[in-house]
Amino acid sequence: MRPCDRWRESLAEFALGAPADPGLEEHLQKCRSCSAALAKLQSLTGEMDRGIQQLAFAEPDVEAAAGILAEVASRAEQSRWWGPTGRTIAAAFAAVVFLAASLGISWRHRAQREETERALSAAAGISRWKPPTRELLRSPYDGLLRGRPRLGETFYRLDTGGFGTGQSARVRKEKRKP
Repeated sequence: MRPCDRWRESLAEFALGAPADPGLEEHLQKCRSCSAALAKLQSLTGEMDRGIQQLAFAEPDVEAAAGILAEVASRAEQSRWWGPTGRTIAAAFAAVVFLAASLGISWRHRAQREETERALSAAAGISRWKPPTRELLRSPYDGLLRGRPRLGETFYRLDTGGFGTGQSARVRKEKRKP
């Protein structure tokens, strides 16, 4: 059942132990829904009070907690099979520093090796360089001019690509132009 809207807050305060508002007791005698709501609120507050009392009694003793913590600490000391000491930590730190230095040195050597390979590759490219004037002054007939012509060979090249196809030289030239 729902209580009346006018008395809702007054009912909650009265169920929690506050003094009743003037006129609330008269209204409770006349209104069944407000009386039922008050009874329900009072039973709920009673249950909450009992729960809080149980929690308060179930709370452990302050000195018992210190004893439990001491027992846990002593068992932890007994069960510890390895604990890093100052020397162990220093040795581990030294190993990490040595490993980092080794990696840095190997990385640097690798970078120097790559730089040397690039320089040697550039030097090899320079050794294959030909001056452009030599190429410009070179003739396709240099090989023939250096040696003696053999009997039966012609000095000029003949294009025999179109013989037997029925194409004229002009048509072959047009096909070659891309």
